[in-house]
Amino acid sequence: MSAPVPCNYCGAMMQPQWDGRVYSCPYCKTQQQVAIGADQIAAGMALDLANIDAFFAKLASTLHQGFHEHTKIQANGTYVMSIEIDLTPEHFVARREGSQVVAQHKKVVRGIALKTQTLALDRWVEKLTHALASHANQNARAAWVLGQLGGKR
Repeated sequence: MSAPVPCNYCGAMMQPQWDGRVYSCPYCKTQQQVAIGADQIAAGMALDLANIDAFFAKLASTLHQGFHEHTKIQANGTYVMSIEIDLTPEHFVARREGSQVVAQHKKVVRGIALKTQTLALDRWVEKLTHALASHANQNARAAWVLGQLGGKR
């Protein structure tokens, strides 16, 4: 949970509105927009990194729900094999290899991967949530979707 947001005009504590990004002062009616943080997204996703099946199911559901145009999901029924997220210039791939997950982060420019890193799953999720937060802070629809995850300020 984040710290309270004081009104810049009268100093009273502001109340969060429906999307978690806009705060409104109940006294002077001033409104202020705040950025979505990666910590909010991570809290809203509540991914279980210890359970691969639950991790893939929750991540696929969340991304399909709000970012289907940026996400490719390969699944066999409800069994998710891989997830690719394109938040140009950053691309994220998580795929099963046996009982393990291979998580990669790529920097892509003009369709060419300049740098590909294989990361530990927790580090991959951290990078993904930062990229999603950055995307949301530039895109109102993405902000609304991420606000629905429950990770509001």
